[in-house]
Amino acid sequence: MKLIEQIDIQPQTAKWLYDLSQKGLLEVDNSFQRNYVWTEKNQIQLIESILIGYPIPEIYLWNTGTDEDTGDTKYSIIDGQQRCGAVFQYIANNYKLKASSLDPNNPKKGVIQDRLFKDLEADDKKAIWSYLFSIRLVRSQVERISIVNMFLRLNSNNMTLNPQELRNAEFEGEFMLLSSKLAELDFWEENKIFGVADRRRMRDVSFVSILLVFLKKGIEEDISNTNLNQIYDLYNDDYQDKETDEIKFKEILSVINAIIDNNNERIKILKRQVHFYTLFTVVFDILNNQDNLTDNQISNYRNFIDNYDNDALLEQYYPEQLSEIYHYKSLVKEGTRQKSNRFDRHRHLKKIMNK
Repeated sequence: MKLIEQIDIQPQTAKWLYDLSQKGLLEVDNSFQRNYVWTEKNQIQLIESILIGYPIPEIYLWNTGTDEDTGDTKYSIIDGQQRCGAVFQYIANNYKLKASSLDPNNPKKGVIQDRLFKDLEADDKKAIWSYLFSIRLVRSQVERISIVNMFLRLNSNNMTLNPQELRNAEFEGEFMLLSSKLAELDFWEENKIFGVADRRRMRDVSFVSILLVFLKKGIEEDISNTNLNQIYDLYNDDYQDKETDEIKFKEILSVINAIIDNNNERIKILKRQVHFYTLFTVVFDILNNQDNLTDNQISNYRNFIDNYDNDALLEQYYPEQLSEIYHYKSLVKEGTRQKSNRFDRHRHLKKIMNK
């Protein structure tokens, strides 16, 4: 039977969706989308569309089974997490309809702007509760692999999902789990390496994946999205060195944390992935030959990075490494993807730290 023949189209109210959520019967499958992507402006504009009476894209739900004792049916959101979340959070009075985010030509702007749900007029509250969403219900007998494939097809040409978000839907195995786990380490938040937008769009997981690829395959390995997909697939079911790689990854982050030492200027530099990636590879290399970085190696890196834009001081600190420094700085402008650049930056930075 074709998948389309196992999907039922049902109009359902926002109240129906809200009640499912309140009863714990509406699940967000984090293997599709880990994070809540929409900004507050996106949420406000959706509520505005509801109050005006504009149509909203359909929501896909998967029937995951009915409880034999209560008769309650659970659903998993395949596509529509942001739409549902925007409605639920507004009803919970978690944000106002800020005037700056509303359409200036909206005839209702004057009566809804800057209002929480509880402050709306009665008719507007009812309009939200009774708004009819177009729901596509996927029947329970449909297998998960078909659900994943459908999600990927729904979003593969959708610019709202980036390659990492699509990988998150397609792969749920060992490499994905470790990348996600390491992206949740306190180190990233404490040093403000990733912003809120990065975490919402899984750019943190994507970068951690690239660092893991280095641990597994070395600096010469291709880190294009195509090859990342192949790595995810290769280590999806069997990742024998998972625990060893996790320990090594944390060890390297601990050393980098000591180098940063809560210095905001160093954090600004290392927020650029090209700098962080290169330091990560050099620290890994050094730790393969000694137990820890020496005070001299740490000091050399700090002097280099603290005076990165001060050529006069760099010439004073590194009179014999100036060619490496200038070459490194020129390569930084070209990004992380090209293999020869990654290798040369690694080589130059290692010389600077070992002077």
